[in-house]
Amino acid sequence: MRSVVLLALLSCSVVMAQAPPKIKTLLITGGAVGGHDWKTVSPLLKKALEDTGRFDVRVTEEFRGAGPETLEGYDLVVLNYYDGRKKELWWGDRAQNALLDYVKSGKGLVMYHFSTAAFDGWAEYEKLSGGNWRPNNGHHSPGHNFEVDVKDADHPITKGLKKKFRQPADELYANLKWQPAGTYQVLATAWDEHKLYDGKAKQPTPGEGLHQPMLWTLEYGKGRVYGNALGHDGPAVKTPAFVVTFTRGAEWAATGAVTLPIPWEMAEGGKRPADQPRVVTPGMGAAPPSDAVVLFNGKDMTGWVKKGGEPSGCAAVKSEMSCRTGAGDAYTTAKFRGAQIHLEYFIPAMPQQKDQLKGNSGIYLQGVTELQVLDGYENPTYPTGIVGAVYNQYPPLVNASRKPEQWQSYDIVYHAPKCNDRGQELEPGWVTVLLNGVLVQDRSVLRFRKGMCEPGPLMLQDHSGFKGAPDTTMKWRNLWYRPLE
Repeated sequence: MRSVVLLALLSCSVVMAQAPPKIKTLLITGGAVGGHDWKTVSPLLKKALEDTGRFDVRVTEEFRGAGPETLEGYDLVVLNYYDGRKKELWWGDRAQNALLDYVKSGKGLVMYHFSTAAFDGWAEYEKLSGGNWRPNNGHHSPGHNFEVDVKDADHPITKGLKKKFRQPADELYANLKWQPAGTYQVLATAWDEHKLYDGKAKQPTPGEGLHQPMLWTLEYGKGRVYGNALGHDGPAVKTPAFVVTFTRGAEWAATGAVTLPIPWEMAEGGKRPADQPRVVTPGMGAAPPSDAVVLFNGKDMTGWVKKGGEPSGCAAVKSEMSCRTGAGDAYTTAKFRGAQIHLEYFIPAMPQQKDQLKGNSGIYLQGVTELQVLDGYENPTYPTGIVGAVYNQYPPLVNASRKPEQWQSYDIVYHAPKCNDRGQELEPGWVTVLLNGVLVQDRSVLRFRKGMCEPGPLMLQDHSGFKGAPDTTMKWRNLWYRPLE
């Protein structure tokens, strides 16, 4: 018995060693927008950190009125804040001192990009920052591609990185106001080429150019501060150069060590991985891709049932699935979540009908979310009920319907929501849809409903069961899906 208990304890120790506690992080953002749109960038900073699996990030857009209790329990603070040189946007003595005391106590801070320009006149903030954008100290040439040059290859943040790596289409900060030499450590610089100012610089640009610090660190009390001047806007914070240096710097600031791996394209001596994407042979003509799961074989109704599991009321006729009014909804026995789905449908001519009675059917993802099928040719109806709509949620971007009695196609990319063990939504699902090759839904976020957490069928709706339901024979063909999870 003792050996069993010991083995269990050792197994737990291994699991714990493989999964260290996440770094509790507070991202302080907000303030003025101006040329630095924190509303766009801050969600990307949060995503970059959380995508590593190492950080648990909370965001506050209002730090005024905060105090030590606000920062309690956090290992790291990331600043993406600028006050627009408005004193009324300062946080107040209690909140500002809480941040200083937090770092002094041994915690971590990341000073991101234009946060260096905040709080002009707060001397202690400048000591905390290392370098600051200030009047007559801070300018840049127009955004351009430049090379970042690692100066300290032994620091945990930069150890293993390429000695030189490219940052595309970004601002290169120059002539910042720096604290005395020896109070901060430069990890990497970039060459500020003075001819790029085209003679319009309002601050000194002596000679051909100067190396300017891009990445730096400093100690503040017992705490660690990491500064990163890269990443002016949304595209600039999604580059490998920014993401790798930002996340590794954040881990170091919080823990004093770096465990995050370096992707091959950023690693010194990195080589393209030998592993290549799995080969999928595209179908020719109407044929599905080689890895697709075919939902209708064209010969019989194998794989299709009614809701209760009884045989489907639809029929296989001349390689087509024919579903007449009253046949009942048709469900696949195959169940899945996220998937790429293709199908084609044929609506009969119904000149005597209009609106929702003209060729009405629907495609239900997981048996829950409906993509509308309807004769959309010269047949006005309400926006969320027209063909191409996510029914009762989103109208289509355009009406791409063909005339009735012509084959039409849906191509669907569906990502089901992420859920917890209790069937509660953690991240919403979304869908992108092409109708007849035309984009009609572009990553539309879906309303959460029961059943979206578990694998479910594809359902084809029988629009019947009500008084006056017109006789409609819907036809379907080339139905297949590729699982995405």
